[in-house]
Amino acid sequence: MNLRKIRPYLKMLRFGSWQGWMFIFLFGSILFDIPQLDRLALVLFSFCLATSGIFILNQYIDYEDDKKNYLKKDLPIASGHIRPITGLVVSCVFILISLVGAFLSSLSLFILFSVYIFLWINYSTPPICFKQRPLLDIIICGFGSGVLPFLMGLQISSQLSLDFTSVWMIRRYQDAFFVAVPLFLVQSAGQLFQVAGDYEADLVAQIDTFAVKYGKKNSLMLTSIFLVITINLPVLYEFLNLSLIPYLSWYLFVYLISIPFLFYLVHKINSPSEKTFKKLRILSKRVGGVLLLVIFLYVFFVRLLYTGQ
Repeated sequence: MNLRKIRPYLKMLRFGSWQGWMFIFLFGSILFDIPQLDRLALVLFSFCLATSGIFILNQYIDYEDDKKNYLKKDLPIASGHIRPITGLVVSCVFILISLVGAFLSSLSLFILFSVYIFLWINYSTPPICFKQRPLLDIIICGFGSGVLPFLMGLQISSQLSLDFTSVWMIRRYQDAFFVAVPLFLVQSAGQLFQVAGDYEADLVAQIDTFAVKYGKKNSLMLTSIFLVITINLPVLYEFLNLSLIPYLSWYLFVYLISIPFLFYLVHKINSPSEKTFKKLRILSKRVGGVLLLVIFLYVFFVRLLYTGQ
């Protein structure tokens, strides 16, 4: 099999751009319970197909603009390595298979997948095109890449239901809400950083993102604020005795390790040069996946400890 022919298709999936989404999905799948492996495998496969399909569709819709974007001109469709119609067909097939997989798992997952796909299709597709609606683009990204993947993960083991007569279910929704807020903020921060990095290219292409409308400096300042709030929220929950999750104190270990990285990141993103953006993107590619894997394994270890009690 010719690897040169396969490489553009693998690149078209853009896994590096949504590995954080998959982490949040897996994080949700083990936070409250250890799911059955076969069910996890099916839903994870469906999630990967849905997300890949969404990113491919985005490349199909934006390929003319991507040709003018120095950061995206080498993407397979924009560069001409893959025909636009081929990308569209692959995207549709991936999305359809993902919906079948979600439906075979449960109705609640099928609904979540449908909302997830509908939201992201409309993120880049006219006439709604959320990404050209400043502020709303950040909210949609925070919800679509932070909250929804987390809820999908929870529903692998059916953690949430509409039976609100149960005190236990009300507590579970409360726990889920407190976890979803920092996930929403960190993904919103990531999107703010992304649009700040794309500011010049989006300005030329007349894409009215948050950074284009409100400025790169304001986008980066809001990114810093969101990151600081995100890392401190679990500690605030513990201090105010809001959290019902008994192992939240384990977060202190992650918190202490994360502080130096947060200071470094905030320092860098407040120096918005092209060199800084390039350096942070390279750093993210090199250590981002490993860092997420370490955090996931840590959470999984804690979950196993509490499952055994």
